[in-house]
Formats: sequence, structure tokens, C-alpha cells
Amino acid sequence: MDGQRTKEQLADQRTMSALAAGEPDALETLYDLYGGIALAVIGRMIRDRRVAEELVQELFLRVWQHAGGYQRDRGQVRSWILGIAHNLALNELRSQRRRPLSAERSTDATSEDQAYDPMANMADPGPGPEQIAWLRERRLHLVEAIEQLPPAQRAVLELYGAGHSQSEIARSLDEPLGTIKSRMRRGLQQLRDSVGELGLDRE
Repeated sequence: MDGQRTKEQLADQRTMSALAAGEPDALETLYDLYGGIALAVIGRMIRDRRVAEELVQELFLRVWQHAGGYQRDRGQVRSWILGIAHNLALNELRSQRRRPLSAERSTDATSEDQAYDPMANMADPGPGPEQIAWLRERRLHLVEAIEQLPPAQRAVLELYGAGHSQSEIARSLDEPLGTIKSRMRRGLQQLRDSVGELGLDRE
């Protein structure tokens, strides 16, 4: 069992290296492995299915953006991805509340979050008004960036975000698999560039 787990971890690390090199097939591999459990993690915290699915899309955009920064000594790829998923859901809950917390309660909540979260050093700092506003702005601009994609690219990314594999999308749209992969690659790159240009790509 340990040997099999080690093989899986090494395979995940190779996939992360491929993703960092810009290979979209690597993103599909990670999505197939962890998209479902990420949706479950987020869904337990966010009861709105549509919002949860949007957060999964943002999750894998972040995985794509930060693949080059993944370090093996920070833990398994699975834990890294699910840690980001937890942070996204937590930040969404904070933005939904939008009510002031006492200093004591804020401190306690932050301590509990960091103790629970293996990605605490990547977590967005505190639920202050400025941070909440930034999170909402980031979500808004991400949605707008997706809407501004060419229709063919947007359709591919929306289907992918809804849980369909590239092969399923190709069959659904009656397009060659290579065309779907190319559209996904260009769409993801455009989203990443848009987020960076807006100054919203911060951790």
C-alpha cells in the first residue's frame, strides 16, 4: 500500500512539472483526479451548487497559475490542491458574511483556520473589509474575463468547469480532441493574462 501511494505521489509530482511547463493535458489529469473531491470539499462549506462550481473553476485556474511554485516539501499534490480549495471556500464564506467581527473573534478564527489549513502560508490574510472587497472584485473580474473569451473557448472552459473531460467535450461539441485542447490552452492563457493585467493575481 505504501509503495502504491508513493508511486501515485511521484506521478502527481510529474504531472505538476508538466503543468508548470504549460501542458494542458496535465491540468485535465489533475482535474480528473481531484476535481470531484474538491467540489465535495467546497460543497460542504458552500451550499450553493453554482457558486461551488465557480470556485472549482477558480481553483484549477490557480493550480494552473501556481504550478511552477509548487514545492514537494510543502506536502502532497492532493493536499496542496485541497488546501487551496478550502481557502477559496473559506474566503467565499467570509465575503458572504460581510459583517464586522470582534478583534478577539477574528484572532481566534484566524488561528483556527491556520491550524486546520496545510496551505496557511498561501492563504489570503484575514477577513478585513479591504480583503473582502478584493475577493469580490477578483471574482467579478474573473467572471467577466470568462465572458469576454471567444465563444468557442468559453464553451470549452465552462463545460470543463462543470466536470466534463476534454474527450467528453470533444464528443459533445463534435470537434476533434486536438481542437478542444488548443481552445483550452488559449483560453486558460488568456484568463491568466487577464488576471495578471488587472493586478488581481496575488496570494
